[in-house]
Amino acid sequence: MLKRQQQKRQKKMIRRRLAMPQRAPQQPNSTQQLEQLLSTLPTLAFEPELADLSMGEAELKTLLDSDKTEVDILMELLTAEFIADLDHRLAQLEEANSEKSIKSVLAKATRHQIANSEKIPYLSNPVLIAIFLKTRASVEGLELDLSGLPSAMEEFDRRNHDHIQELTEKIEGSEKEVPDLETAEELPEEELTEERIPAIEETVYKRYFELVPTEKQEQVEEDLDVFLVDFKPPLVAEWDLDLLKQFMSKWFIEYANPLEEDLDSMRESLLNLFQFLADEELLPDGLLPAATKYLKNS
Repeated sequence: MLKRQQQKRQKKMIRRRLAMPQRAPQQPNSTQQLEQLLSTLPTLAFEPELADLSMGEAELKTLLDSDKTEVDILMELLTAEFIADLDHRLAQLEEANSEKSIKSVLAKATRHQIANSEKIPYLSNPVLIAIFLKTRASVEGLELDLSGLPSAMEEFDRRNHDHIQELTEKIEGSEKEVPDLETAEELPEEELTEERIPAIEETVYKRYFELVPTEKQEQVEEDLDVFLVDFKPPLVAEWDLDLLKQFMSKWFIEYANPLEEDLDSMRESLLNLFQFLADEELLPDGLLPAATKYLKNS
């Protein structure tokens, strides 16, 4: 159960990292922008840094003659050596493009996923699928270019949709699934506490969110979800300035790869939340002025 929860958080974090640099606050087309970014991911396989990368043509020829499914073949080709080579090339792609470029953003997001996923989640990575399809086309004496990639990706999904879904469900299970007594006993006490007790009571958070202007709600919800759900702070009564510094100066930078506009947005969202919690007499004494000074000067 804990493993599935971690995988879900990783996937959600990757989607946020894709969205953040392209985020257009208070605009209704942010979902469309995210989908456009995600659809661009497989084209990284044709960038100069990855153009000659393959999954091992000799091994693929042998596997194609076996009775293994296409998905099983792909998973066998995802060796540690291949993943390491891919990560190195993606790092080169990052360096070759500006931090704000789509290519750099997508390369970083892909590196994050392959560094934090196991092989089943790899099946949802379009860059890996694109490289596999390029390799297979070469083995079969065909040529796959950018113009033919979308249809090839669609065909792959159509051929393997049921198999991929079945494998994924074995790992992730139902979102409504809860651990049985034996599993619960095996989980660390802090993990159980984390699931039972949120940092801020739901009713309190709801009251705060009702005060957020409608046009800012989407932005604020995204910011605070990163802080309250992904970062997982302790109960609000235990917050202090060191916790805030750890989030803003280290965790948020490392895992969200924010642009300056993202940092500004997060500062504003946290300032308003801290002010509300202080007004509700929930924030530890003395934290509001210290947090305000830090956030305004960081």
